[in-house]
Amino acid sequence: MSGDVTGRAQMVRSMCAAVDRGDAEDFAKWFRDDATYTFGNGETITGRTAIAAATAGAVAALPWVRHTIREITDTGDRLFCHFTIETAAPDGKHLALPCMTVISLAGTQVADYTVYMDFSPAMAGDG
Repeated sequence: MSGDVTGRAQMVRSMCAAVDRGDAEDFAKWFRDDATYTFGNGETITGRTAIAAATAGAVAALPWVRHTIREITDTGDRLFCHFTIETAAPDGKHLALPCMTVISLAGTQVADYTVYMDFSPAMAGDG
């Protein structure tokens, strides 16, 4: 994994692709052992193993998921990523949900990953 802008954008693309194919371990490999992960108003998860488990659970709760990257802004030690997350609600309705993620880096690894997204339409079918 490169520390340059192109390498960081590729890292984000690889992380999204891992989630889209349901590979939580591949997603989590980008994180430090002691990394933190916060999704929306949920509690912060600490550690690569816990992040992989939480990701696997979230992906398993969905019929499918697809990330579309809208923008990645690299500020040196942070990446600001704007996505559209597509999936289906429990009633089968197609959803396209806006998402913003802030990724704090320690060298070439993720130290903190914070997701700003309302995921409730994907769980409640009221999207």
